[in-house]
Amino acid sequence: MRKIKEFLRPWFTQGTAIGILLLILAFQPMIDLDYLIYPYLNQFGLPRPSTIIRYLLIPVLIVGCFYNKGKNRRKTLILGELYIAVFAVYFLIHVQVTRNAAALLRLTSNFQFSLFGELVYCLTLIIPFGLIAAFTTLQVNEKLLKQITAILSATISFPILISDLFVFGQSTYLGNTAASFFSWFTGIYETVEPRRLACKFFFDEGNTIGILLFMLLPLLYYFFSRSKERKGKISWAMLIIVQSLSMLILSTRVASLGAFLIPIAFAGLYVFDGLLLRHQKIKGIVLIFCAAVSLVSVMILPYTPAIQNQKRDAQSDDAVRGDDDLLQKGILAYEGRLNLTPGSKAYEEFCLKAFEKSGIEDNLISSIPKMYYMDWYSYKADPVFWSDLLFTVPLEERLTGRQFQTYFMNVKWGMADSKMKLFGMGYTPFMNGSILLEQDFIQQKYTLGYLGDLLLAGPWLILTAVGAVFVLLRWKKCMNLEIMVLATSLCCGLGAAYLSGHTLDQFVTTMFMALIAAILLDRVFGLHDDSEREGKQ
Repeated sequence: MRKIKEFLRPWFTQGTAIGILLLILAFQPMIDLDYLIYPYLNQFGLPRPSTIIRYLLIPVLIVGCFYNKGKNRRKTLILGELYIAVFAVYFLIHVQVTRNAAALLRLTSNFQFSLFGELVYCLTLIIPFGLIAAFTTLQVNEKLLKQITAILSATISFPILISDLFVFGQSTYLGNTAASFFSWFTGIYETVEPRRLACKFFFDEGNTIGILLFMLLPLLYYFFSRSKERKGKISWAMLIIVQSLSMLILSTRVASLGAFLIPIAFAGLYVFDGLLLRHQKIKGIVLIFCAAVSLVSVMILPYTPAIQNQKRDAQSDDAVRGDDDLLQKGILAYEGRLNLTPGSKAYEEFCLKAFEKSGIEDNLISSIPKMYYMDWYSYKADPVFWSDLLFTVPLEERLTGRQFQTYFMNVKWGMADSKMKLFGMGYTPFMNGSILLEQDFIQQKYTLGYLGDLLLAGPWLILTAVGAVFVLLRWKKCMNLEIMVLATSLCCGLGAAYLSGHTLDQFVTTMFMALIAAILLDRVFGLHDDSEREGKQ
């Protein structure tokens, strides 16, 4: 009992509200598993517990933090109220503009607008900014950050590893995991699709979990380098090894590459801090360990489902390229549409037959997943769109599903009027239609408009840019290994958001990003005095 009290004391020293927020953050991946019981709850009209936590409890706790502590709480609350007022005006106009967007953008019936869904999505983007402000009311020392990092890493990595070893977890991409990672080296890819050999345990969003692990890994290496006791160093080393292996097993692009890139990046920061900034002596064991984990990860990487799936996709792409003669014939035949009136029934019928012949019968559209043109945005509903994609877009720009998402959003964005470009085409129509660009910041531009992107996604970039400039201006005082590692962790999250999406609109990632941002604000701008830094916790 004493050990439990000692463990929990730092979490609640500054008040119950901030303590509960930190516990929610530390166990957020496990809280998210409540999606497994949602079908049972839904039959009684009950929401998921995580929904209540995110949209009711967390906002109440954020407000509670400022009544508990905060030197600038009055200014912060005024700025918060001003921000909410601006958002309210924006949202009212956004709803009016996007409510009937489907007709203007010629979307099919499955692209349904939802007022409630739009509000929830916007709140999901906004609440993390309140969390940043709330976390700045607490001086997070190294011990507390260690605990949070270790809990998040362990509660994600061990379940992934164990469920893969005993083959009971869900695949990251397709159904259930077919075999353990040991099978990767036995020629199993000849008979089993690579996507069925990745494992995410039962976490809802494999890509999002991979991004969180990507952000956690620099901190694990930092705490390993800081550990002075042998027992502590072994513990952090074991956690790093388990997490790195879990990232390869998860087999998302970000997680797989991060397993070997992060130790290289950390070693660079470590040497820079030791040799040039002279803040510490360089320990050989740290560099050897980083090199060893990176080398082993590189050796395993070619056998991972992520790389093997890329190889299969490349083979499929080569097959499409090999049918270039058929494509050229199709393009020549498609020029016959020029003799017809655009928008006429005859024009659409011509495009329909051309796509069915070249795209489906000749299999020239095979590199794009079938559900895109058969279900989500049926070629029968808009044959002109699909035939234009097949015959007028260069092959290299339409080979993959992600490339198609970009093309689709660009086409619809081109159809939008000036008001819609300011206030967005709407998030829920594209989410319900299952075609949504997996690229944060750009996706918000399309769905929320230029104003919404600036208001709801822009603050992350603004905070990062201002902090970076401030550190450079005062580099002698601000630049050290801790700040560089924290900044790397935050930039890993923002970079992954841009490359892979599923970051800014997921509490699993944004709660941790909010904590890192708050710690950086404290360290760089000195939000707490020295007495607080020395451990009132």
